[in-house]
Amino acid sequence: MNGLKKNGNRFLTAAAAAAILTVAIITATSSVTSAPAAAATTTGNTSTTTTTMPPSSTGIQLSQQPVYQEQITGIGLTLINQTHLQITYAGNGTLNLPNGTETIRTTSSVSGMGALIDNDFAGQEFLTTEDGSESATARVYELVRFNEQEGTGRGVTIATFHTNSTGMLAPLDGMILAGITELYPGGTGLVTLWEWQSGIPYVKMQQQPPPTQEPPANNTTVMTAPELPPSLTSMP
Repeated sequence: MNGLKKNGNRFLTAAAAAAILTVAIITATSSVTSAPAAAATTTGNTSTTTTTMPPSSTGIQLSQQPVYQEQITGIGLTLINQTHLQITYAGNGTLNLPNGTETIRTTSSVSGMGALIDNDFAGQEFLTTEDGSESATARVYELVRFNEQEGTGRGVTIATFHTNSTGMLAPLDGMILAGITELYPGGTGLVTLWEWQSGIPYVKMQQQPPPTQEPPANNTTVMTAPELPPSLTSMP
């Protein structure tokens, strides 16, 4: 159990990572080297064809400026079993959305499940503007590594955001953010997120109405009178 307590306290620090929104793989755009075009060379009666390889991936494309930054604090940690924890966090941050004209101050809370073995986290975040007039939710995934001696950690996180807001938070709907979370001693941390620019527009799925059920078949049997033979129908 001492081992669990040690891991639990360590994860609490890390949880700060899982904590809020999002983040993941902060890698600068990789340079791309294009493969030479396919070419056919003919020497005498011998023809040699060089196969062209497709160009390599352009790497992870992130926005130049962070979209979200947040100070987070661990609130609760509950051991579920020898391998998993229930973790909750709270945070205060700022959003700078693309084409936005102002910085949006936010508060948030995160709750999810952490694994002691792999130091990973999956949870749900609830985000509101400072005045509480608009809100959004995010699904958060994170992997963390710790420096046991210093009591610090660093996490790689991704998060997907959704909102029904038509106001300031409207551009956040459908965004995928990626970045890093810095964890400090005492269960606090800093989350910095950038927008992943996939180049594919977000299409919001429309909720389909439930299928109309056919009314149950009528099992009532209707009895009909048997037809009389002609000899009986002609009797006076």
